[in-house]
Amino acid sequence: MPVLWTYPAAQAGLPAAAGTAVTAAALTAGTPVPPPICPPLAVPGMKLRLQAELEITSTSATPTVILGFYIGAVGGAIGSATVLAVTSAQAISASAASWPITMRWKGTFRSLGTAVTAHGTGELLYSTSLTAWTTAPYPVTLAARTTAATVNTEQSNQIDVGVTLSSVTGTPSVTVTELFAELIG
Repeated sequence: MPVLWTYPAAQAGLPAAAGTAVTAAALTAGTPVPPPICPPLAVPGMKLRLQAELEITSTSATPTVILGFYIGAVGGAIGSATVLAVTSAQAISASAASWPITMRWKGTFRSLGTAVTAHGTGELLYSTSLTAWTTAPYPVTLAARTTAATVNTEQSNQIDVGVTLSSVTGTPSVTVTELFAELIG
């Protein structure tokens, strides 16, 4: 199947910097600017592949972090977006100092229009030190791997990386350093 759209793409402007560091204890978009704008989806069966590279820092083991991919933010407001997939809460080490994280997700849009069904799975590579990773699939349940949403796939939609910190103890910080997306169909 051909790749129909990729991000970043030179014609749309390449992000020259990482996203703004997320430091709030609330769902916040960490997406680099300009964010990816996925074109309208035309045919059921189209596939979306996403990959984000992140860094995490903290001086306390108290907070946890939930990471996810979202589609359809209205005016950049991630709270209005549809969840494609989120990880379970991950413990943050008190010695984390710009430790790398990689998130991947790939899914198939089974129905399109204004009532969308997408099915996908992801892989989280999460740092346990500066040089070691754990690997975990996400989401882990069938119900969570299937997204039924009201996002309108007949229009272009913003894709975001969402970060949710459980607390700000130890001044945790998560930065999305890179984001890649491909639409295949």
